[in-house]
Amino acid sequence: MPMYDYACTCGTRFELMVPTWSSPAPDCPDCGATTRRRPPSPSMHGHAAPPAPMTSAPRSWEGLNNGDRDTVTHWRRAVEARRDFEARHPEHRQPRDAIAAHEGRFERTPLTYRELASRAANSGDANQAAAEASRDRRSAPRPEDVG
Repeated sequence: MPMYDYACTCGTRFELMVPTWSSPAPDCPDCGATTRRRPPSPSMHGHAAPPAPMTSAPRSWEGLNNGDRDTVTHWRRAVEARRDFEARHPEHRQPRDAIAAHEGRFERTPLTYRELASRAANSGDANQAAAEASRDRRSAPRPEDVG
């Protein structure tokens, strides 16, 4: 049984499954007047979704399949799409700080230059601040170990 859209002069619109395309138009459920068939509504297949977040982009050469041209092109386009999306929808903007370290201890939680500067503010030594951040991450429980 096909489904058709109907409209009434009173402003009521509804969908109804009818036996065939030649079936007479049903009466309006609100006022009882005769309705007319409307052009079908556009069909939506799939779903709309924002582009992948920047945090899902690879952070290393290995993540880019050792520089494979197609992989690099895919991620460049994905990052550009996310940047355009965030420009149009600032409420979805994610904070992005420059990354100082992203490997080893910093793989899951990268060390940003902002964090490094705040840790080095007292001592003035960035190497000592990076070592301190590494020790803190080593002693912190990993997300997969918790729960």
